[in-house]
Amino acid sequence: MTPTTTRTRTTTALAASAAALALIPAGGASAAVVKGLQDQEMTVNNPTLTGAFLSAAQEAKVGFVRFNTRWDGKSTVVDPGQVAAIKAFAQQAPSRGVTAIEIAPNVSGDESFNPRRKKGPTAASKIDVSAYRVYIRSLADQLKAIPVARYYAPLNEPNWYRHIPKRGAGTVYRKLHNTAYEQIKAVDPKAKVLFGELLPYERAKSKSYPYGQSSDAGTFVREVLGLKSNWKAKGGTKTSSYRVKADGVALHTYDFKADPRKKRKDRDDWTQANLGYAKSDLRKAARTKRLPSAAASRIYLTEFAYKTAGSDKISTSRASTYLKRAWSIAKKYKVRTFLWYQLRDPSSSDEIWQSGLQTRDGGSRKTWTTFRGLR
Repeated sequence: MTPTTTRTRTTTALAASAAALALIPAGGASAAVVKGLQDQEMTVNNPTLTGAFLSAAQEAKVGFVRFNTRWDGKSTVVDPGQVAAIKAFAQQAPSRGVTAIEIAPNVSGDESFNPRRKKGPTAASKIDVSAYRVYIRSLADQLKAIPVARYYAPLNEPNWYRHIPKRGAGTVYRKLHNTAYEQIKAVDPKAKVLFGELLPYERAKSKSYPYGQSSDAGTFVREVLGLKSNWKAKGGTKTSSYRVKADGVALHTYDFKADPRKKRKDRDDWTQANLGYAKSDLRKAARTKRLPSAAASRIYLTEFAYKTAGSDKISTSRASTYLKRAWSIAKKYKVRTFLWYQLRDPSSSDEIWQSGLQTRDGGSRKTWTTFRGLR
């Protein structure tokens, strides 16, 4: 590496870090919404596609990219291949306009986390907080020097029972979250830690899953913070025991077939249409001093999409119209980021989740044209 190369990269890194700070400005109420994008296959699972992803991100003026890392609930070891892929991506990102990334560990839970037709295990029996402490500190330590701003969600979608079993989930998540906050800040003080990363609503109970598959976002937040349905502290609970530390709140506001302007009757369903309810109720939570008021006011939408296959599929024309409306809602409520999940459909047509803005071969869809034009 020549001195000239070193100086150029250092200058780029400093410029990227300065730009990334705009994602959480001091006077955040008037900040513009930052576009985000995630495609795990194109950036981590198959890094040969990273160049195509970055070109698309630059074309669409994406500033925020999200990654999931694998954790089984017990291990202390971070996947070195995933870390290497994220580092390699981050080195290229600033020159393409990407100034920040988010990392959200994803529990690779099997059916034993939420077995069919019977009550599942306790959360504590499947999730080892002590092991997580080592895992998340190691992850943050390995990524602290990358030339983009770092955001962490301690766990992806903790209100899904395949990630944290239902029984005792609120307590275990609160411990995980505060552990992550302390360990990440210890090695990377400038990193931001987001509370939540929540699924929007509970999945319907059925004969196969009589105890359900997930919790409503609002219900889960109250469980974590020890609050009643009116968002006030439950009797006998101490604020010091239920308080979480956070720099913001991350939500997944999917409502696949519905017009994003159509509110759900249950205000605990934190979909795009119910974003106003979510903001209002998070402010109520903050009044209890169990969630920082600054965090409650900084909302990041870190997954959103319309599916291109399966029972939840809608036409690309309708998805394009809904995307414009969803973006307008994001701007109305002054969220920090609005991230679309999947640039391309997965390379395997057998994948259950498909929501690409492009086809699996990189062909454009109307939603991609719309996403590029969002301002």
